[in-house]
Amino acid sequence: EILQSAKSLKELYADRKVTVIFQPHLFSRTREFAKEFAESLSMADRAYVLDIYPAREQPIEGVTSELITGAGFSEVRYATAENAIEDIASYAQSGDIVMTVGAGDVTALGPRLLEALQIRHDGDLTKKSEA
Repeated sequence: EILQSAKSLKELYADRKVTVIFQPHLFSRTREFAKEFAESLSMADRAYVLDIYPAREQPIEGVTSELITGAGFSEVRYATAENAIEDIASYAQSGDIVMTVGAGDVTALGPRLLEALQIRHDGDLTKKSEA
């Protein structure tokens, strides 16, 4: 699903940057599919991987989001939600695509990201009008 979504976005919006914020769901699933997640996420121009949303599972020793981010794809990196929002707000341009994927807290990031982008955009307008 991640792969198809990222591919579709890149095809539909070939002239735009695509960023994905991904929160893995379940430790067992992350352990099983870490490489596939990384490969799928690498289709984006940038991908941020948050901590695993455990849902019904207890942590599994040695299983973290770093299994995905350490798979060798430079565009796939670990981030906290706050760091991902700050980073995206610092580089995103009008028309860029940001997709949140996964379960848990990632579903609440859309409004927070829009707010950060609006603050940056308002600040940019203020700077231009002062110049």
